[in-house]
Amino acid sequence: MEKNFLITKINQVILVSKERYAESKLSFSSDLQHNELIFHYSGEATVYFDDCVLETKENTIRFLPAGKVSRYDVQRNVYGECIDVFFDTDKPISKSAFVIDASKKEHIGTLFKRLFSLWTGKTDGYYFECMSILYKIFAEIQKTRYLPLEQYLKIKPAIDEINSEFLNKSLTSEYLSSLCEVSESYFKKLFKRRFGLPPKKYIIQKKLNYSCELLLLGNYTVTQVAELCRFSDVYFFSRLFKKQFGLSPSEYVKKHKD
Repeated sequence: MEKNFLITKINQVILVSKERYAESKLSFSSDLQHNELIFHYSGEATVYFDDCVLETKENTIRFLPAGKVSRYDVQRNVYGECIDVFFDTDKPISKSAFVIDASKKEHIGTLFKRLFSLWTGKTDGYYFECMSILYKIFAEIQKTRYLPLEQYLKIKPAIDEINSEFLNKSLTSEYLSSLCEVSESYFKKLFKRRFGLPPKKYIIQKKLNYSCELLLLGNYTVTQVAELCRFSDVYFFSRLFKKQFGLSPSEYVKKHKD
């Protein structure tokens, strides 16, 4: 995504309610006059935009670039509500449409509501306040970890392998990069840009998160959980666990039982 751009005009801000469209499948114009930035407060949908397939759900942001598009269809799986901002910029923000998970930044949804309220109220100075809020939204978006679709697809084979095999295999960066058919250094660069962690630390974090689920089941000892999550020994596991969660595995179980 382009980081240095100017918003030249806000054209419209609309609230799309659950009842606005009766159909579950929608097809839109192949010519977008303006960029669109959409915050989804509820619902689930699959969006087919050019060659992109975008999954939207509660607390996701969808960006659509202005211009001609070969396909723009929306399959609504669960009807929901969103706010859609139509705007222009001095240069393209992104060649591709994308979706960002904003579930950990609930204040972004509040910014969209404030923007909509100002736009519809049209009190003195509303337009400049709307511009300010839209810039704040993009400032928050740029702080999130995002990869353009083409770069994400390069590392997707490794992501799929990690998700399915993180408990069964020793997944080295060398092996994962070979699945993606890119150099190990480039793979690590893209991976860290997407997840904020090197592959090795990301896999350890997945194991630790999974160990929490096993511990709370109450069916396994701490030693058994360490073995099931493929840690070399229980002491190493306990040390990593406490560093991550601030509690030892046994303290974690006791706290949640209490």
